[in-house]
Amino acid sequence: MLRILILFIAFSCYSQSHIGILSERYSGFNGISINPTSFLNSPIDQEINLFGIDLQFETDYGFIKNSSYLDLGDVFSEIKVTNPFKDQSVDDLTINLNKSTKPYSILSSIQFNGPSYIFKVVKPTKVSTYGLGISQRVHISSLALNSGYNYDNFREENFGNEILFDQTNSKLNAANWTEIKLNYSFTTDNSNSLKKSFGLNFKTNISYNSTHFQQESPTKMIYKDVETLLFYNDFRSESRYFVGNADNPFQKRGIGFGLDLGYSIYKKKRDVKDNHSYLYKLGISVLDLGFLSFNKSSEVHVYEIIGPRELDIGKVKNYKDMSERVYGDRNKSFKKNSFMLYTPLAVSIQFDYNFWGSFYFNTTLINRLNIADNSLIRPNLLSSSLRIEKKEYSLILNSTLYEYEKLMLGLSSRVGPVYFSIDNISNMLLKKDKLNHIEFMLGFKIYPFYKKTSKCDC
Repeated sequence: MLRILILFIAFSCYSQSHIGILSERYSGFNGISINPTSFLNSPIDQEINLFGIDLQFETDYGFIKNSSYLDLGDVFSEIKVTNPFKDQSVDDLTINLNKSTKPYSILSSIQFNGPSYIFKVVKPTKVSTYGLGISQRVHISSLALNSGYNYDNFREENFGNEILFDQTNSKLNAANWTEIKLNYSFTTDNSNSLKKSFGLNFKTNISYNSTHFQQESPTKMIYKDVETLLFYNDFRSESRYFVGNADNPFQKRGIGFGLDLGYSIYKKKRDVKDNHSYLYKLGISVLDLGFLSFNKSSEVHVYEIIGPRELDIGKVKNYKDMSERVYGDRNKSFKKNSFMLYTPLAVSIQFDYNFWGSFYFNTTLINRLNIADNSLIRPNLLSSSLRIEKKEYSLILNSTLYEYEKLMLGLSSRVGPVYFSIDNISNMLLKKDKLNHIEFMLGFKIYPFYKKTSKCDC
């Protein structure tokens, strides 16, 4: 029953999106990002992943007017950034900002996957998987980007008007790091009809660039002119970021570690002897339990304004300039030269049911766990999908409840070597008045060596 996938070149996906395509048994190394045990049920015994990329962007802060995915090439070839101090109007090709009295959110990520290798060892009493992969991850997230930062407030015609910040503290976290992932999972009691599986992904995180910004005591202020702000109440801001050579995005600034933990149970089909077929599978996992450490060329600065005062912000170039404006001392804002960020922790529950032949139903929940202010965060997702899954092709229809509020209908497919997934098909086909959610996955696979076997019900 040897099935070998030699080449996997894909615009691929991971645990923050494209749950429908991740849930099929042919998802390979990418599937273990939802549950480390997922490859145990794959009809593929080995996989080499050479390269992949996945993009997800969601915000209620900015948007592109009257656009769809298919328009983005034209949009970005002509787009301009509005200068809030000079421009009086906004056209359809400008990235605009929503006007709101509530904090904004930004949940954005991009991941480059590969190379990776995963394989399965089948014994009479035990099935095990072993995998090794590398990913490059960039993550920007905030659930409370204070509405006072809307740059429409800073247009010249608004100078002298009061800017109202709400009563929620602002937080923004961003990081760029390399993740080296080791996978191990196993299933015992191979003869039983109900099997239990355990697995983990151990991650070594090489930290590069990062920013953590937190504003406490949200404030009320007036923008008097281009160079002067007038503060009306106490204000405290803490910034943690990298310093030094910003032109090198891969300068090592620290190291961290992480874990994915997974457990699953599945019921074998009657009269089926292979190890990967099941009637249903139920899994639970903890994802991205870990941290990123920044202890080289990194600094933490705190700025505090006590009581009403004017602040000259003109020509502020760096943290020392800001420290001098706030304290009259270029070094007083400095607190320490190391800090830590937590990776985007979440818990996931998955249920997969083979109700007839090659037809499957899946529902998956991914719920974030925000354990600290200095945590990267991911979106909450509840996804349900129907799929037809065969060796030659798959077709997946899925619905996703994004942040438990926004319903998105998606389509995924695998036809021979071609892989495709989009979680919000309406954003691709229809123009939106406010396009603020972008995500997609494209792929190309080659299965050069398959051996037919009568034991495979796939």
